[in-house]
Amino acid sequence: MPAPANSAVFTVPFEDNRVSGAPTYLESQVLSQADKYEALTSTLDGKFIIASTAFNKEGTSENPGLDVLNTLVYWPASAPGQARVMSPSTRGGITSSRDLREKIVTAIDSYGRQAQGTPSPATSYFQVEALTTAPDGTLLMGIRKYGKDSKTATFSFLLLSVPLIEHEGGLELGNTFKVVLNLTPDELARRLSLPDGSLPELGLSGMEFDRHNKDRFYAVTSFETGDVIGGYLWMLPLDNGIIGPPQPVSGKDAMPVKFANKPEGVEVLDQHHVLVVHDDDRVKVKLAQSAGVREDYEFNYSVITIP
Repeated sequence: MPAPANSAVFTVPFEDNRVSGAPTYLESQVLSQADKYEALTSTLDGKFIIASTAFNKEGTSENPGLDVLNTLVYWPASAPGQARVMSPSTRGGITSSRDLREKIVTAIDSYGRQAQGTPSPATSYFQVEALTTAPDGTLLMGIRKYGKDSKTATFSFLLLSVPLIEHEGGLELGNTFKVVLNLTPDELARRLSLPDGSLPELGLSGMEFDRHNKDRFYAVTSFETGDVIGGYLWMLPLDNGIIGPPQPVSGKDAMPVKFANKPEGVEVLDQHHVLVVHDDDRVKVKLAQSAGVREDYEFNYSVITIP
């Protein structure tokens, strides 16, 4: 993992479904200024990489430092030094995408009013954890938690869609976000149908379009309760442009595949392999292949074979 002085964004060689070398850090002032990256994807043609921070806090006009947590950034795949902030605005010398906050909140609250039929508490807090491009020319942004504030926010599997316009030399977003899917932890737990029926609250933690099979997305959810962590892999069918409800990916025993680590990212490697990257935070999970535990500077990953 990166040393404190390095960029938070890096690449690693990956061959035969294994990491095969040391990381190469992507150096860019724009990439270095943004903080708390939570999601990363690429355009379907592979020309641009897009990354999002958490958007879970915001600065003020007097102290705009936390605006760096509200950044959507993109760069040509072969030129990270040309990284730019998407939907940029600047205050106090800090350029970020904080103006997207109002559009995201408006979409969530408008959906809530339509779904419930009655006014609901205004959303002031949300946390972005997933990002993927879609074949209909949109960018999907996944929300792990949202609510009135950070203490009362509830976990979710909420997907927002916004047009993504690719023009010569760059990308820009459309003006309107809309909710295309919203599931609660209880709804997710019922889909798992685990024998004991008990499950900590699940929240969305990563998602990616399957550009090889072209008929599905894969997503990961995770939970963290004290020192107990884990998560699941899901497949979301795509039929005539409509995203279907997530279905848990099951193993040979017909039970949903459960990770002992905390999944935070997912990538589709080819038609039959999905990569899941874990971030266990402060929890020290014992490594299955040895008597040791993961160190602070290490991460675990899984490669799942899909028949």
